[in-house]
Amino acid sequence: MSEDSRMARLSLIRGGGEAEASFEQHVRPHYSTLFRVAVRFTGSRADAEDLVQETCLRAHRHIGRVKALDNPLTWLLCILRRLYIDRMRRYERKNLISLDEGALGEIASGAPGPAESVNSAQVAQKIERCLRKLDAEQRTLLILHDVEGYSLNELETITAIKLGTIKSKLHRARVKLGRLLQAGGDFAEPESLWRTRS
Repeated sequence: MSEDSRMARLSLIRGGGEAEASFEQHVRPHYSTLFRVAVRFTGSRADAEDLVQETCLRAHRHIGRVKALDNPLTWLLCILRRLYIDRMRRYERKNLISLDEGALGEIASGAPGPAESVNSAQVAQKIERCLRKLDAEQRTLLILHDVEGYSLNELETITAIKLGTIKSKLHRARVKLGRLLQAGGDFAEPESLWRTRS
């Protein structure tokens, strides 16, 4: 589904006039980033769409506040993260769908041959399975920092957690992920598959 068709679904929340113009100016430019992060959080495009829709509804309800922000994306990511953690706490899903092959293609670098493509896909699937074994807070911190490339200071704003606490939580999450990866077998360094924010 294209970004435009996903955004078309948001037409129900538009109030017309100034509210619509503000929404278009302050929220729409961040939709792709929100959707990408939501897919990483949930592992499901359908769940990601629902999560982003709910985030956009909240943004629309508080459009005056969003307009006043220097960086609306940070506030939007904070809402997205909170909604995701709330959902995880409520439903405690155990079998989430892994990233689709289209997203895995974006992660792989260069033009690998067939063997490298298979190995990269297997590594990405192992990483994804291990990420799913972390609790929601550990997973969101790792995804936002190590995968999406947000700085520790940005994480402090997004999560409302103190910087020192973020560092220790990230460290514990990396240690736990490392243990899970080791228990799952040896393979190439996962960092080469994780994309960073451009």
